[in-house]
Amino acid sequence: MTDAMRQATGIALGLTATAGWAYYNVGTELARAEGFRAWDLTALRFGVAAVVLLPWFIWRGWRLPQWRLIALALLAGPAFSLLFNTGFQLAPLSHAVVIGPGVSLLVALALVRLVDGQRLNLPRIIGLALLLAGLIAVGADRADETKSSGIWAVLGDLCFVATGTLWGTFSWLLGRWRLPPVEVMAGITLYSALVFVPVWVMVWGIPDLPSGAWVHQTVVQGLVGGSGAPVAYAAAVAILGTGRGAIYNALLPPAAVLMAIPITGLVPNALQWTGVALASGGLILSMAFPGKRVPLPATLASRP
Repeated sequence: MTDAMRQATGIALGLTATAGWAYYNVGTELARAEGFRAWDLTALRFGVAAVVLLPWFIWRGWRLPQWRLIALALLAGPAFSLLFNTGFQLAPLSHAVVIGPGVSLLVALALVRLVDGQRLNLPRIIGLALLLAGLIAVGADRADETKSSGIWAVLGDLCFVATGTLWGTFSWLLGRWRLPPVEVMAGITLYSALVFVPVWVMVWGIPDLPSGAWVHQTVVQGLVGGSGAPVAYAAAVAILGTGRGAIYNALLPPAAVLMAIPITGLVPNALQWTGVALASGGLILSMAFPGKRVPLPATLASRP
């Protein structure tokens, strides 16, 4: 495969992951109305994904350094999902799709710059500024603020700050360790399910909800949010590197705004359309001028 084909494949995988997570975000918003609790969605996400990816882990995943998979599971496993779903119950959807991805992008790029020594050139800085401006425009809309207010809404926002920090660090380690994406996500979901699902059943119990809601959230949480989108994202990071791959986290807000049109019937207003345009333009500019990687010092390059 030529380098151009690899780059095109990486971009396609990144866009696939963004679309999957947009659907996952909108579907999680619907889950709250269906009666699901944060821990129910977490159990579905990792329990279903573990079943789907278990054959791949048995075939190839067990050969990887297991301590690295466990470390990644601590970042992108149940703690991430619980914080994310708790934030969804307290803060508006616009906050969920802006704060988490924005913090994730900043954390990943900070680690790439400070630890890996990758510099950002001027066109890419401008592109990132446009992208962040688009995120702010999407998040500035207050039309969906129908949940908690005051200290509880702030607590929800802090949950998204925490998830962004966890996912940004996770993205950086994915790019640094260069592990195969499917095996990585298989290991993360398996370890997460083994720890969390038994606790969920014994402590919280399985809620009595309509079968249709369970089927819908099985697809949203397990097949899309727990396996499909993360695998596509991990593959994109492996191909494009952390700096470029992490940008797809920040494309989530405009994607979620567009995804909500056919699913919830909510048509974006002028401010949201502005955010979509700015974020999309910033993404294109950032991907067109990725910047140059500075070789790591020998003492740093040898670290795991």
